Amino acid sequence: MFQEFYPIRLSSLDSRGELVTPDHDRHPGTLRSPALEVMTDFERSWPVKICETTQIDEALEHMKAQHVRMLFAVDSQDQFSGIVSAADIAGDKPMSVMGQNNWTRDQVEVRHLMLDVLHIKALTYDQVRCAKIGDVMLTLKSSGDQHVIVTSANPQGGKKIRGIISASDISRYLCISFDVMYQAKSFAEIERLVSRGQEF
Repeated sequence: MFQEFYPIRLSSLDSRGELVTPDHDRHPGTLRSPALEVMTDFERSWPVKICETTQIDEALEHMKAQHVRMLFAVDSQDQFSGIVSAADIAGDKPMSVMGQNNWTRDQVEVRHLMLDVLHIKALTYDQVRCAKIGDVMLTLKSSGDQHVIVTSANPQGGKKIRGIISASDISRYLCISFDVMYQAKSFAEIERLVSRGQEF
């Protein structure tokens, strides 16, 4: 029955060893590194989704369970409708919505707090493929956005959501803090910090 499969010979560990981590041998990236290095590509990793009508505390628990700080909201047709973050739920937004509508917290849903798809900026995959990290960073800094959606064309001629780039991912990749990255007066200043391998 199992003739096409064979058990593989096992060996014993003779001693303790070092655990490999993803960034074990990676040097910090630079502003000239390909922008694709900091893009979360949904063809390689699943986006963490949630229905836009989910109560916000349930959404926060879902984030904790998935170890993420942002969710992609979808409508009843599973179409992307917006982005909601842990900061949105933990901040002042819920109280504002509750006050405006005379609601309790249990009545506040993801759709009431999320950044609607109509207000989210996007780049095409082809733009990102040809860009450097510094290009995307300048784009985010100029627009004041924390993230940008990456789109690609679908066979029907419309757009599909291919991925996302966030300022926090750029910060981690360059090994400098988000605040330093945005407060720097020039890219030369950021490059000096990156080249020194400093972390603030």
